[in-house]
Amino acid sequence: MFEKYRKTTIFWMSLLIGILLLSGCTSGTPTLSPEIKETEETVEATAYPVETLEETALEETEGYPVETVAEAVNTNPLSPEPVSHTIQTSDGVELQGTFYPAEVVNAPLIVLMHWAGGDQGDWMAIAPWLQNRGVQPEVTEGVSWLNPEWFPVMPEGVSFNVFTFTFRGCEGGCQNFDREGWVLDIQAVMSAVRGLENVDLSRVAAIGASIGADGAAVGCDTFNAESAGCLGALSLSPGGYLQDSYPDEVAKLETASPPVTAWCLYATGDTQSAGACQNAEGELYQTTEYEGSAHGMVLLSPDTEPNPLTRMLEFLNEIGICEACP
Repeated sequence: MFEKYRKTTIFWMSLLIGILLLSGCTSGTPTLSPEIKETEETVEATAYPVETLEETALEETEGYPVETVAEAVNTNPLSPEPVSHTIQTSDGVELQGTFYPAEVVNAPLIVLMHWAGGDQGDWMAIAPWLQNRGVQPEVTEGVSWLNPEWFPVMPEGVSFNVFTFTFRGCEGGCQNFDREGWVLDIQAVMSAVRGLENVDLSRVAAIGASIGADGAAVGCDTFNAESAGCLGALSLSPGGYLQDSYPDEVAKLETASPPVTAWCLYATGDTQSAGACQNAEGELYQTTEYEGSAHGMVLLSPDTEPNPLTRMLEFLNEIGICEACP
């Protein structure tokens, strides 16, 4: 009898001690020693690649506006001064480019593509105008697109990242037609701009004249082949100057997912460009027709009505990257 009582007592005492120990373990978080705490923090900081940590930060800020997320990562806009870039194509050609940083972090990007009659220098007045940071270009009298005196006033607070480049064989003007090579140039540039600082890659536009007009459509399609983000292509006098016809390029943009806006500006007397623009079609596609035979950059003149640069701002508004634009 006594033996049975003793065993029962030992059982209940053991159970009570176990309960007390368990409650002591769960009553609070144990304080780590400095050495252990430091080791644990080091492991947590180094156990994940940088990309994973960035993705986690974005997930934690989910639900906030894109601008808020970007500012949390980087609130320092770059200097307004243009930055030179060298881009290497898939066949080993080096291209020269210039980046005009926006005034705000996470601003949209506009890629400008020149015509066969010149090089990236033809955008030296229009790029700072779009950048809108007070950078004063060198004025060239007698060349309308290099004299900003007639440019529309950029809305206050609007500032774009802008990137220009020179097609192969086109320093000072293209020496010959290299359709295949120029497509490789566009592919290289649209890939390279993904590495620019402070750029919102979900809000990209391509604008070009003549060969660059076809290039704008090709560039948007190329960019979106990797991941969507190019929202529109504005073309001044396209003419099928690259590998595919302009209507075919517009059709690719229209049938993309999501569809991409394409606008065309042309003069009725510029036969090849007029035919290209008139034969393209799509629900998002728009054209602006001008009298005369002005081609490419020559369309950018104070005498051209409606003002092509105003139409450019309207285009940027249409694709959703400039709500303040007319």
